Amino acid sequence: MGVVTVSRQYGAGALRVAPAVAAALGYRVVDREIAEETARRIGLDPEVISSLDERAPAIVEELGMVLNAAPPFGMGPVAEPQVAAALDDRALAETTRAVIRSLGDAGGYVIVGRGGQAALGDRPDACHLGLVADLSFRVQRIMESQGVDEARARALCTRVDADRAAYVRRYYGVDIADPLRYDAVLDTSRLGIEAAAEVAAEVARRKLGYAARDSSAQRS
Repeated sequence: MGVVTVSRQYGAGALRVAPAVAAALGYRVVDREIAEETARRIGLDPEVISSLDERAPAIVEELGMVLNAAPPFGMGPVAEPQVAAALDDRALAETTRAVIRSLGDAGGYVIVGRGGQAALGDRPDACHLGLVADLSFRVQRIMESQGVDEARARALCTRVDADRAAYVRRYYGVDIADPLRYDAVLDTSRLGIEAAAEVAAEVARRKLGYAARDSSAQRS
């Protein structure tokens, strides 16, 4: 069935592009659900999350609010809560990798972030998309969506992008900015969000073979 991953710079519009790709393919977007499943599998509590926050920022910053979430994928029993000493950032990262690979095996998902392009980099049935944008464009979007001033928006772009890059580099040995990791890298500040979403959907359809199947169906 195939799977799509979306890597993104902060503020580049992934929360609009990813759902558009999913709608075009009949897939489901998974974003925070990955963090929920990671927390569910390990049985994390807020104290553990706090203690690991600086070491695995790309995943643990989201986990504090989802510890009691219902299992979204039906992937087995919830682990018993563990103390901070029994866990480390690599345990979190490896569990996240396992969740992503489970989604790849199931197919039919658009996975946002979390190193999906690296975790599923060996799959021929995966389409990897990267979203980038000019800093000023991203800053303006963040100011409008979060109600923060320009300085705060710029600081968020710098910190979140650095955290995401460090996460992928540390746990996968991959440069998140390497264009060869992606089937397409789209600049949403040049294309616009809507046009970028249309192009992304078409790239995914072609990479995963949907365009060819659609054409065959039309001829028949």
